[in-house]
Amino acid sequence: MPTLNVAERWEVNVDKDRQLGEGGFGSVFKALDKTDDPPVPVAAKRVPLAKDEDLKSYNEEISMLKEVHDHESIVGYLGDSTTDSGDGWLFLELATGGELFDRLIDSGSLSERAAWPYFSALVNAVSHCHKKGVMHRDLKLENVMLVADDPYAIRLIDFGLAIKLRLTPEGDVDPSDKRSDSVGTEAYRAPELYLGEYDPTKVDAWALGIILFALCAGFFPFKEASPKHDWRFRKLAQEQAKGVSTCEAIYTMYKRTCHFSPQLKALLDDMLAINPKQRRSIEGIADDPWVAKPPASRNENEAPTDDGEGPVYRSFGGDDFDCGGEDEAGVPFELPEDAVPIARQRARLHVDDLDGATATTPP
Repeated sequence: MPTLNVAERWEVNVDKDRQLGEGGFGSVFKALDKTDDPPVPVAAKRVPLAKDEDLKSYNEEISMLKEVHDHESIVGYLGDSTTDSGDGWLFLELATGGELFDRLIDSGSLSERAAWPYFSALVNAVSHCHKKGVMHRDLKLENVMLVADDPYAIRLIDFGLAIKLRLTPEGDVDPSDKRSDSVGTEAYRAPELYLGEYDPTKVDAWALGIILFALCAGFFPFKEASPKHDWRFRKLAQEQAKGVSTCEAIYTMYKRTCHFSPQLKALLDDMLAINPKQRRSIEGIADDPWVAKPPASRNENEAPTDDGEGPVYRSFGGDDFDCGGEDEAGVPFELPEDAVPIARQRARLHVDDLDGATATTPP
């Protein structure tokens, strides 16, 4: 088994056939922390540092992790090191339950009660980040890991695109601290990212809405939130301008009736408001009754379960494939015609083809 010793403390299994994940921002391997007896398994993320901007991004990710990892639902930061070969290494807690993405693929879609533990924990983690001024900017199903020892627990991972915003003397995020770069993962990217300056806090809120919709619907609401590139989003913008519910508008596109509870529907309508000024804040999401209390269930046996497989880190890329499986009631999941299937997607550092339309008016 090919191994690499990093800074004496870490022994990394660098067998490419045993990688936990690989993509544009780095590769993730299984490693051992040799300071413990016996050595403890950990995750090791290798980041090539060929350019000055690579080193800057690497140091920024370390800074973000140090800022927020003291939370039960965020991956633990254990250490970092650089090597003479020009690589940077991040050593992280090894989550052992696979990805939330795989949980959804296995089920096709989740009931509201089954989705609730994951989503409420994720909102709690993102709220913790925002209180420290840290915006994740790449929230997606692949970046939420599960924990084998606790089927209700999650770990938020991959802070490679995270940024730190200014805080006011009162400890709140400075609302004047905007950004204009366009980053993230296609299906989860907020519409204002195509337009120029944006509020990063509302970008995370939008991505949370996409995740929650995908968990309970079993498909993405659109390929991307761009009137130029997706007819679904163009149609939604027109319906929102008329005051139509976002959830109802999306399901109507496929000649289906939205089955969400009124509480979930109201929450998603607010989270997926195209105008970011009308979109629910992270604090507003955390305080919502649907998030604060588990939804009622017709099946008391509904609960997240571990599939028994080992840890899988695919947040950095991987092959796309369509969703399938069965829903929580055991009924085969059927994807609506023309709906966007749940598929793995890689994050992008920049979106070069920006839209000329505005996010606040229908195209």
